[in-house]
Amino acid sequence: MKWNNIKITIFKELRGIIRDKKSFHKILLYPIIIPVIILLFGYLFDYMDNSSYSVGINYQLSENEKSIVKEIGSINYNYYKTLEDMESAYNNGEITGYIVKEENNYTVYTDTSTNSGQMTSSYINSYLDSYNQLLGYAYLNEKGIAADEVFHSIIISSKSLAKDEDNSFFSIFFNLTITYVLMIIIMTCIVVSTDATSGEKERGTLETILTFPIKSIELIIGKYLATVLLGCVSGVVSYALMIPSFYLGKSLFKTFEDIRIAINASSVLLVLSIIILSAFLVAGVCFALSGKAKTYKEAQSSLQLISLLPLIPYFIKVMEVDNTMFSFIPIANCGMALNDITMNDINIQSLIIIFITTIVYTILIILFISKQYSSEETLFV
Repeated sequence: MKWNNIKITIFKELRGIIRDKKSFHKILLYPIIIPVIILLFGYLFDYMDNSSYSVGINYQLSENEKSIVKEIGSINYNYYKTLEDMESAYNNGEITGYIVKEENNYTVYTDTSTNSGQMTSSYINSYLDSYNQLLGYAYLNEKGIAADEVFHSIIISSKSLAKDEDNSFFSIFFNLTITYVLMIIIMTCIVVSTDATSGEKERGTLETILTFPIKSIELIIGKYLATVLLGCVSGVVSYALMIPSFYLGKSLFKTFEDIRIAINASSVLLVLSIIILSAFLVAGVCFALSGKAKTYKEAQSSLQLISLLPLIPYFIKVMEVDNTMFSFIPIANCGMALNDITMNDINIQSLIIIFITTIVYTILIILFISKQYSSEETLFV
C-alpha cells in the first residue's frame, strides 16, 4: 500500500468538491445556518415575551379589574356591544380572543391551537383568577372572616433542585442545536461519499481512475479519509459558530440571559474527540450504504435515514428518560456526548461507553468497507 497514492486521492477528492459548486456551497451553507437560527429564535422569543394581545369584552371593567390588567401588562381590552361584533373583530384579526360575561359567568373564546391564542388564554385566566380571588377576599372581610386564615392556612415555598439556572426553553433549544451540529457532519459526509462512490460510477470515471497505478484499496481509503476530513471540518466549524452565537444571543436577548455553557481546555478536547469519532463512523456508514448504489440519487436516498439518528438524543432530553441504554446507539450517542460535555453535565460511565462503542463500531465498519470494496461488483456495478 502506497501512502502517496492515498494522499493524492485525498487531494483529488477535496479538489473535486471545491470545483463542484453545488456540493461545495451546500457544505459551506450548513454551518452558517446555525448562528442564523440561534439569533432568529432569540429575537422571536423575546418578541413574543414583549408582545401584547388584544381581547374583546362585552362588559365594563371595574377599577379593581383595571388594576389587575395593568399589573399583568400584556393584554389590552376592547369593549364591544354584542357577541357578533367580537366575532367580527376576531375574524378580522383585531383581537386574539374575547370574553362573554353573563351575570357571574365568564366564557373565554381563544384559538389554543395557535401560540397567540395560548398566550391570550393564559393572560385572561391569570386576570380572572386574580379577580376571583380579590372578590373572595372582599366577601370574607364583609362577613367578618379573616381572609388570610382561609387562603393562607399553609405556607408554601419552592427551592430549585436544578444543577444550574438555565431555563427549560434554552435547555431544549440548545439540545436541538447540538443535534443540528451532528446532522451537519452527517449531511457533509453524505454529499462527499455519494459523489466519491456512486457519483464516480454513474459518470464512468471510476474505471478510468483504476487504470492508473493505484490499488482499489488505496483509492477507497483516500476517498474515505477525504470524507472524514470534510466531516470533521464541518463539525468543528459548526460547533465553533454555535458557541459564540449563543454568547452573542445572551448579550442581545433576554431569552438567553441565563445560559451556562462550559468551555474550557478539557471540554474542547472532548468535543473535538467526539466530532472526529463521529466523522470516522458516519463516513464509514455512508461508504457502506452507498457502495451498492448504482446512481448518485439512489445513494442519496439510501443514506437519508441516518440523518434522523441525531434526533434520538433530542427526544430523550425532552422526555427526560434515562439515557444510559442509548449510549450504545451509534451516531446518536455522539450527540448525547456533545450535549453533556458542553452543558458540563458529564456522566463518566456514559462517556466511556460512548467512546468505546463508537471506536468499536468504526473499526467494524472500516473492516466491512475494506472487504466490500475489494469486490469488483461494488466498484463497477
